[in-house]
Amino acid sequence: MSGQGSLLRDERAVAPAVVPPFHAAAALPAAAIQRAWRLEALLGDPRDRANPYGHHALAHQGGRRLLSALAGIVEAEIRPAGKGGHFTGGDVMAAALRPLFRRDLEHGHAAVTTVLSAEGPDGPLPDRSVELARLLGPVALAAAAGTALRAAVRAVAEGERRTPGLSRWRASLARSFADLLACESLTAVALRSLSRSPGTGRALRAAAGCVVPALTAEILDEAVLTLGECGHGPDSPVLRWCLRTAAGVSRVREASGTADCRAQLIRGLPSSAGPGGGRAADRPGAVRGDAVAGGEVPPVDWEAELHGVLDAAAARGGPGAAGAASGQVRAAQRLLAERRLLTGPERGVPGAGAAAAERYAQLLTVCVVLAVGRDAGAYGGSRFLASGGWAPVALARGVQRLGLPPVGPFEAAQAGVEAELARRDRLSADSDLHATRILW
Repeated sequence: MSGQGSLLRDERAVAPAVVPPFHAAAALPAAAIQRAWRLEALLGDPRDRANPYGHHALAHQGGRRLLSALAGIVEAEIRPAGKGGHFTGGDVMAAALRPLFRRDLEHGHAAVTTVLSAEGPDGPLPDRSVELARLLGPVALAAAAGTALRAAVRAVAEGERRTPGLSRWRASLARSFADLLACESLTAVALRSLSRSPGTGRALRAAAGCVVPALTAEILDEAVLTLGECGHGPDSPVLRWCLRTAAGVSRVREASGTADCRAQLIRGLPSSAGPGGGRAADRPGAVRGDAVAGGEVPPVDWEAELHGVLDAAAARGGPGAAGAASGQVRAAQRLLAERRLLTGPERGVPGAGAAAAERYAQLLTVCVVLAVGRDAGAYGGSRFLASGGWAPVALARGVQRLGLPPVGPFEAAQAGVEAELARRDRLSADSDLHATRILW
């Protein structure tokens, strides 16, 4: 088994010397995955009613006992590697602590942000630690939503043997999975931007704070509805856990400073794209993540690069484009029109208020989907992510949320997402970008 802990990876023979900015599917350090497995083993089987950290106990008693027992593990992940800890970046820390977020959204999030605020890797609450603490809200929400989604998939798989009609829920769960992959892509790139170029990417990180809470709330609601349809009643531990987790979304969102995220997006609207869109074509090295003379990695203008990815996707049209490729081009072209309204010289959104900020956050999210899908195909990752089959569904969902004319239907892509979701359930793989093996 690889260090990534996945049976579903597809690594390329030649990896880039420096991980490209949007290669969110790049393998995480094996040591971080091992620490995550140890943490998950300590938490035990969530379905065991006798487990004090299981769904039954957490739904009835809360997670205070869980926090006190795991405080040392959390502190070690936040303490810098040079001071006896493990911290080398927000993405690695998030991966190592992901089992805690998956198990208990509110208390897990509170435990990590409390320690981070007190003694973050950059000292007590410098700017970067503050931004990292804010990003932990979206990180925790995506992890917890993945747990709920897997529970719903398992309920359908078990229930349809008795009630064949339950299979109709697979399509809606697959769409939720595409939304979750968009959330995972956005948070992964946002974490990377903070570690690699903390002076840029503020609008990108703010987009995570706006988009992820809303999408994960929808995923949790879909999971609750599916569990109910599959026969899980009020006494079902997993249903009670999902309801408790769904109720905590608003509190985690508030703790993560969503209002500040909107303000950051509003400030970034006039100049993030500009009349000409992105500048990726002028700076290809920054897109690839190539090292420059002396081995230094060039800084990345994250928003400009994302807009460049959108420009490139919209330009791929022509007589040869067909099927899903043609649909993605149409989606990109509609998103370009949306960008002109939000950021171009003919801006059509009066006042650039909260509504414009939310729409710009959605626009950046679909740009991230395009960028992550592109780099997964070029450099490897999970086989599913590298195939690009998920991107059309995620793009169609993004276009739909913006109220733009629909694209698709991407029937083959939708079927592929459904198959991947079922495969991950069978193989006990997480709903993250890496299809990481999990214990329960």
